[in-house]
Amino acid sequence: MRQLILLLLLLAAPVWAAVPSGFVETVYTSNDLSQATGMAWAPDGSGRLFITIKNGPIRVVSLKDGVPETQPGNTTLVTRLFATEPAVHTNSECGVIGIAFDPNYVANRYVYVFITVSATEQQIVRYTDVNGVGTARTVIVSRLPTRGENHDGGGIGFGPDGKLYFAIGDLGNGSGVDADLTSMAAKVSRANRDGTPVNDNPFNDGVGPNNEYIWARGFRNPFTLTFQPSTGQLWVNVVGTGYEQTFVVPRRGHAGYNDYENNQPTGNDYITPVIKYRTNGFDTRTLTATGAARAGGVTTFTTTGNHGFRKGEKLTLEGVGDASFNGDFYVASVPSMTTVTVTQSGLPDATSGGGTAKTQELGGCMNGGVFYDATLFPPEYRGNYFFGDYNDATFMRATLAQDNTVATVDLWGTSFSSYVDASVGPDGALYTIGVSGGRLRRIVPTTTGQRLVVTNLYPRVMEGGKATFTVGLAEAPTTSVVVDVFRAPGGSSDLRVSGVATFTFTPQDWSTPRVVTIDALEDADNEVDTATFTVASSGLTSESVLATTIEDNSAQLVLSSSNVAVPEDGTATFDVSLTRQPARTVTVTVTRASGDADLTVESGGSLIFNASNWNAPQTVTLRAAADADNQDGVALFTVAGPGLDARTVTATEVDDEDLAPIITSTAPTQAVVGNVYRYDVEARARPAATYSLTTAPTGMSIDAATGLITWTPTAVSTAGEPVSVRVANNVAPEATQAFTVTVKQDDAPVAVLTRPTQDERVSGAGAEFYGDCQDDVGCTRAEFFVDGVQRYVDERTDNHFHFGGEHNRWDTTELSPGGHLVRFAVVDTSGQRHHVEVKVCVGEGDCTLVPQPDPGPVRDGGMGSDGGMSPPDPKDDSGCSCGSAPMGSLAWAALTALALMRRKRRQD
Repeated sequence: MRQLILLLLLLAAPVWAAVPSGFVETVYTSNDLSQATGMAWAPDGSGRLFITIKNGPIRVVSLKDGVPETQPGNTTLVTRLFATEPAVHTNSECGVIGIAFDPNYVANRYVYVFITVSATEQQIVRYTDVNGVGTARTVIVSRLPTRGENHDGGGIGFGPDGKLYFAIGDLGNGSGVDADLTSMAAKVSRANRDGTPVNDNPFNDGVGPNNEYIWARGFRNPFTLTFQPSTGQLWVNVVGTGYEQTFVVPRRGHAGYNDYENNQPTGNDYITPVIKYRTNGFDTRTLTATGAARAGGVTTFTTTGNHGFRKGEKLTLEGVGDASFNGDFYVASVPSMTTVTVTQSGLPDATSGGGTAKTQELGGCMNGGVFYDATLFPPEYRGNYFFGDYNDATFMRATLAQDNTVATVDLWGTSFSSYVDASVGPDGALYTIGVSGGRLRRIVPTTTGQRLVVTNLYPRVMEGGKATFTVGLAEAPTTSVVVDVFRAPGGSSDLRVSGVATFTFTPQDWSTPRVVTIDALEDADNEVDTATFTVASSGLTSESVLATTIEDNSAQLVLSSSNVAVPEDGTATFDVSLTRQPARTVTVTVTRASGDADLTVESGGSLIFNASNWNAPQTVTLRAAADADNQDGVALFTVAGPGLDARTVTATEVDDEDLAPIITSTAPTQAVVGNVYRYDVEARARPAATYSLTTAPTGMSIDAATGLITWTPTAVSTAGEPVSVRVANNVAPEATQAFTVTVKQDDAPVAVLTRPTQDERVSGAGAEFYGDCQDDVGCTRAEFFVDGVQRYVDERTDNHFHFGGEHNRWDTTELSPGGHLVRFAVVDTSGQRHHVEVKVCVGEGDCTLVPQPDPGPVRDGGMGSDGGMSPPDPKDDSGCSCGSAPMGSLAWAALTALALMRRKRRQD
């Protein structure tokens, strides 16, 4: 990046960016964010944007109700301090200039920062994120080169191999350029997560002169880098002398500086830019006298000399003898250094020549790029590459072809003042930031229509670790929307959803994204595992998330507990071991990271593991000192060792002082006639408290020891029944809680069928058939019908039901080609029913309904509000009650035949 400080004085930066029609931006401001150099979203779905500030701070902006948190009534951001670097050299382009999160951040909470610490040294340091505060600062890589001037680099990120990649420029004086493999200047380097060089780096020559970190070379100033989510390829934006260039950087790649810019030769590992534009200008190339030839809608232009054009670059053709050749076109291919092709569909074959081909003028200081990895924007934006230019405040969009080559590059926005970086938030919005003005911009479509918003479509999960993606809605729903996440058939079972997989969005809370956590189980092989996770909701287009493992067979920490209760003036313990034998002796330390100083490590603060004792648990003892208060103190302890992911233990002091009761629960305020109302009153107290009702409707009772209130209302009470709870333990003051419970009649349930959808084509033994029951009390079961015949009953209490009891259990192989009716019926606790029915298509041909026998008005199980048959006690073919099992097809055939006979007799 060029001399930022000087440019800040020279540029008159407008406040508002211009984005294309169909999009809208909101500009948020904060004096805390002046001199921002980069940003990254915490990959745990917490909605926290980390922003690096040139002179030392790392600050955090959080989403609140789906948008950045601001002060009341304006767009001034609320920011929080994560950490401040203790010593930063800020001359020219130096400072805190890069940030990245560990691929296993969800488990270890590691945050990495690229910093210039003096006029002669840069470092990569690691923090542990403990409750939003950076602790345990550790230098990971030291002695990185700088002259304390410009071209310091700063690009940093983790690749699909779980390794740390970072980039440094030529330090402004040509350091490390061309064939120099002794210096990390003008290079992309690669390290293990603990900062050591990776053994298989391409130029590692053991005791030889090469620097073992080097991965690729020939970069003038690689200020930013990013990994393409779908492929894992490394994209590096390089600020140039004559050209701004974006490279897809492979192992051993050579970008050619300072011998070449946009004219790299073939061979010797040279790579050419996939995106380029002239620094602070444009290129004009002259066409030969016969240099325009169109055949079959494809035109080949021939230049009088080497053109330097790149696929996807936008050219303006002017002055060609045949004017039909003129206009703006994207380069479709580059057959040679003097020819390019463009698409000119619908025009007759022709030949001509003369004229010129001119490139776009886009700026002179290329900065941060990001791939759009979410679903809020229109579908054609998925996988697009966005980047900006500091000098001209321009913002560009590149689209990619099926073969992942660049298809188009266009100016997408203007007035992005002092632009340095962009990122996609968990809300699906595109965010940008500049060095000056403390402005954070949020860009979203003007209108979207309802859709599922999924962000981080290609998560990479460390083996034995966790990763996340987020799920939300594009706009407020009129009624509650249930979203389901599940692993699609065929994926590795080593990848699985951990925790909540079903989410309900209401008209009140729809704007807050929900977090889906994926676990990757450890295995003994080195094979990369993949699995596709489907995000689905009734009436909305499903989305897919492809998760891939990062193979890591290194030793990791195992803790017997992550939560420890320590009695006041007493001790408690937990054990530590490793998952496998370490490569070398490892010392594990246990230290208090934050919290109550009364909680300390009494013994086991330093544990040594080696080849003989790695799987033998070693004990850590925590002590809680006596104190004068009656509060239960809390402290966080970090367990860490070289090359190991840190773990956090929460220790809670169990105080022995008397504590007056404090009610911590909130009462439900609605009940249903004939259904049991329950409220478990929760309170903190020492000694234990007793619970009583001082005001209550007839029939309501409370358990004096546990605080559980139960009541079965017998009549509607729209005005509400007053209730008052008293909690006492002979320590003043007593606690009371008063509330009112309204009583209404039981509403009928509502069946919501998610899959299959109307006219969906189904096949195979693992088709989807599932949905939800929406009810004010709860549902007891769901019944699944195919062509009027009940095939399965799912009994459960969470209102989410599947054919077969889980995803992908509907066997459609017995269905004949054509259309079939499927019905999803739900039954609530009072026996009320509701159903929804759709037609599905089997096979690839006609979807006309397949004729089925008419069972007539049989009422063996009674008719509910859905009018469907509901056998009172389904049996399997063996005659055993199956509860949630499907009724055998033979039994149903017999029932259907009997119904037809009865109907015929009545007709006769």
